[in-house]
Amino acid sequence: MSTEPYLKVRATIRKLLSRKIANLVRNSVVYARTALGLIPHEDKRRECVSALMRVYNEELWIEPSMLSVKDLVDEYVVIDASADATPLIVEELIRKYRLNVIYERNFDTDKVRFGQRALELSTCKWILRWDGDFVMHENSIPLLKEFIQKRRRGYYAVYWSHVVLVGDLYHTTREMFHIEHWLSKYAPGARFIRSGDFEYFYLPPDITYRVEIGKTLSFHLKVGKPVDFLLKKYRFEHFKYDIKEPFEDFVRKRVKEEFATESIEEAAEEYYKRLLENAVPYDRRVLDYPKILKEYVKRKLGIDL
Repeated sequence: MSTEPYLKVRATIRKLLSRKIANLVRNSVVYARTALGLIPHEDKRRECVSALMRVYNEELWIEPSMLSVKDLVDEYVVIDASADATPLIVEELIRKYRLNVIYERNFDTDKVRFGQRALELSTCKWILRWDGDFVMHENSIPLLKEFIQKRRRGYYAVYWSHVVLVGDLYHTTREMFHIEHWLSKYAPGARFIRSGDFEYFYLPPDITYRVEIGKTLSFHLKVGKPVDFLLKKYRFEHFKYDIKEPFEDFVRKRVKEEFATESIEEAAEEYYKRLLENAVPYDRRVLDYPKILKEYVKRKLGIDL
């Protein structure tokens, strides 16, 4: 059954109602259906947390990303399309920290199929969508663990905001935050779908409670090599427009069209410059940098945060 009508209705309702009221109405419906015994039985998944990690060239941040949630998750499902040292770093983290990792190499640029594959390989009831450039703040782990422990029954979509750092560790976007349901309890019918230009983790709205933490718990580090920024931009376009030609050919064509050069490196430097022009200084009073990130950049990059 198509989910497109649901997405259109959801957008319309949010325009008419405040977010808070819309959530109250939705949760009231779920509560009523639960009381009437209309909610399907829970999936036979294990009572644990799976981190779904869809990664592409994350050699710079994959270590603090994975380690920042190791006290929260029970298994990592890593679907890796990287062409850099990311696979070697993941292998070393597994060995050094004895992480429970389900690992698969997959070069599909379709984010829906990419995400769905990770979901299929996961075995836990709780799903943490966690990219290789996300870093959790240490103060957030006890909060999320307590939340999970108190909700053994029912299905949940749990929203909170990332701070988005862009270009370097000292700048953010003008919007600063990115809010989604990063944590969810798997429900029958849960799946990744296309929603406009983006992929979306769909949870049936008539059986899923929507919970907003109301706090900023983590960071999204859009920080790294200019070439990686540009390639991620083109991976998004390749997915958005459902391009059929090979990704490498598409990149060469777009570089020439957009930057009037055949050099990916030159195009990447120009793109990186444009990103920084739209960035604003980050005020760490919003949320201080995670301890694990401070230690990592000091050790690896010689940077004091």
